[in-house]
Amino acid sequence: MSLDWSRVARALALGAWGAFFVFLELSGRSTTYIGPKTAWVVTIGALLLPLIALAYLAGARGRAKTPSHRELGGLGLLVAPLVLAIMVPAPSLGALAVANKRGKNAPAPQAAPADGNVRLYEIAWAGESAKYASNNGIKIGRDVDFVGFVSKPSKDGGPVELSRFFVTCCAADAVAYSVRVKLPPNAQEFTDDTWVRVRGTLAGTPGRNLTVSATQADEIEQPRNPYS
Repeated sequence: MSLDWSRVARALALGAWGAFFVFLELSGRSTTYIGPKTAWVVTIGALLLPLIALAYLAGARGRAKTPSHRELGGLGLLVAPLVLAIMVPAPSLGALAVANKRGKNAPAPQAAPADGNVRLYEIAWAGESAKYASNNGIKIGRDVDFVGFVSKPSKDGGPVELSRFFVTCCAADAVAYSVRVKLPPNAQEFTDDTWVRVRGTLAGTPGRNLTVSATQADEIEQPRNPYS
């Protein structure tokens, strides 16, 4: 049986990407590579790329044809990023990246979720803008319950800094938001990149020195989507 090996090579390249997207979709790990708003690309790729690969294979029967060196080179470039993604561990922005990713002109986060919980993003922005705090009901004494990772451990009983990254498209456009938290007396010492769930109340002054007075702080596993 004669085969068009050019079509077979294209099917293998597209099938490899399709399998990777299927893995990301089923494992829920797509948001460790791209932002939640563009995660739909993974879903589309997981659905369409395997079908396109099968279509190429179905049309490979017939006249024998060998792919040119130029075509093989192009397919190699297509597959190269996939090989790197498999070889390199899934990216996870952490404490070392906070200083470089913290932007003074970072965009204000969108309105708080419908469940009424104030996220770390909103608290951080309210610490920069009293107007934002007032418009979103973020005031002193309000109960908060949020998750972040340690970007600056506590020193001599001082506050610990918790941060989270907001990703729109991919890790390259990530912006770091940080909040200072006064831990309760019985809290354990947390090291860099430890994920912590904090329950407490807002303290200080919105727009100037907004902090969190924690009544409980517990170490947790990294969230499935660390950028939400």
